[in-house]
Amino acid sequence: MSKQWVMIADRSRARIFESDQNFDELREIEDLLNPEGRLGDADLRHDAKGRYYSRGARHQGDTAEPRVSQRAHDEEKFSRQVMQLLTDGCDANRYDSLVMVAPPEFLGFLRKQLPQRVEQHITGQLDNDLSNLTLHKIGAYLKKHLH
Repeated sequence: MSKQWVMIADRSRARIFESDQNFDELREIEDLLNPEGRLGDADLRHDAKGRYYSRGARHQGDTAEPRVSQRAHDEEKFSRQVMQLLTDGCDANRYDSLVMVAPPEFLGFLRKQLPQRVEQHITGQLDNDLSNLTLHKIGAYLKKHLH
């Protein structure tokens, strides 16, 4: 019998399950939390904006917006942690197939990090947020949308 992992994630939480191929039995094996994922940009900013002095200006500085929002930076950082867990599981032969479920934006962050060896094991991808559902509801959703 092949081993299957199901990753259910959003920007604040990633849950990894072991499952049979029919999603009848789901067993949670990992639950990663990213508390910063629940905060907005305003709550995440701790420092003042960066300052720079344009050419010829000595006493009057300008402020600079960051190129990437703090929220996007934290999402990318968390997606790297999730992808590292999936890569480690792949390297240790802990699964033969992988199903990834996440909201579209976070799924995009994960896809950017996706090594080819993990990608070869992906049998399904769904762009939805199921991270706070019960095991029963997750199983029912997966059965409906992947079979």
